Amino acid sequence: MTQYIFERTGGTLSVPNVKAIVEEAGYDPAVLAYTQVDSKKVNATGTLVMAPSTLEHAAKKLGYKGTAVTVVDGVAEEAHSSSNRARSVAPSIGNLLGATDYGVTISMGQNTVAALSSGNYSLFGFKGVQTSAGGGVPLVWFKSDDFGLDTEVSWEVQYEAYTSRSAIIPNGQIKGLSSYAIDLGQTLEVETPQGTGSVVDGTEGVISIENRTTTQVTCGISEVVDSTAQPLCAFPLYGNGLDAIIPIQKVMLTFSTNTVNTGTVIEKAYSQSILIDLTAKSHREVAFDINNGWSWGGFSWAQAIRPSTNVVPLLIESNA
Repeated sequence: MTQYIFERTGGTLSVPNVKAIVEEAGYDPAVLAYTQVDSKKVNATGTLVMAPSTLEHAAKKLGYKGTAVTVVDGVAEEAHSSSNRARSVAPSIGNLLGATDYGVTISMGQNTVAALSSGNYSLFGFKGVQTSAGGGVPLVWFKSDDFGLDTEVSWEVQYEAYTSRSAIIPNGQIKGLSSYAIDLGQTLEVETPQGTGSVVDGTEGVISIENRTTTQVTCGISEVVDSTAQPLCAFPLYGNGLDAIIPIQKVMLTFSTNTVNTGTVIEKAYSQSILIDLTAKSHREVAFDINNGWSWGGFSWAQAIRPSTNVVPLLIESNA
């Protein structure tokens, strides 16, 4: 059984509201059991598998703004969780990455933290998308030197669509962005050769970028980092073409001494990395050791990525 916790800030939330959200998200509300916890919180329990981001988007669309959905998995996994351990006071990348709709806790020993710091390592983050468009590559989404014994990486569901005249080349940086706030179900219509345009209604469930000129540009989506949207993928957008992109809750983390900046094209893992799936649960806990690498209890929601692995198919999923 899986429990979905619907909680709203800045307004009330009832069982009928949650049933409407579930239905709007494309699921059957009749197969879930509901409990009104208080005026702002409703629990829904059942075997139905639902994506929190889809539910939150449906809540926003229905006018229940500020509704967050947390997924509680089965007892076996929860028993393994280390959430009850005493935590040290450590730097938090949550301040860097904005709100805490989704997050990952990285636990490390003191020797590992010291080795990373003295070795000039940085923590890099990469975000996954789904698309039928070809030629796409992941970009460095964030880079931070701020880490400690328990480091919180957190982010919110807030997107922008962008265009750029930068070419997509290995280790090249995507610069000179023309960016527009956008949500699922909207389209950025590119109206000039410079890549500028406007956002209009589009296809439900995807972020689309349509080129209404005959000039090829680079396009992609960004997610907010420290109040600034940072690009997480790049695709070629040909004249009179359209790219449709679905952001997914998969994040890849890696410690590396590479000196690259955000927005840099990545095709191979810089060092041993971990790919984490937060589709079923909005927060995960992992550990990192300078010699043993990443660990997460062996659950199916994560996998280790060897150095120099081709990460393009891992972060740019095809739905063709």
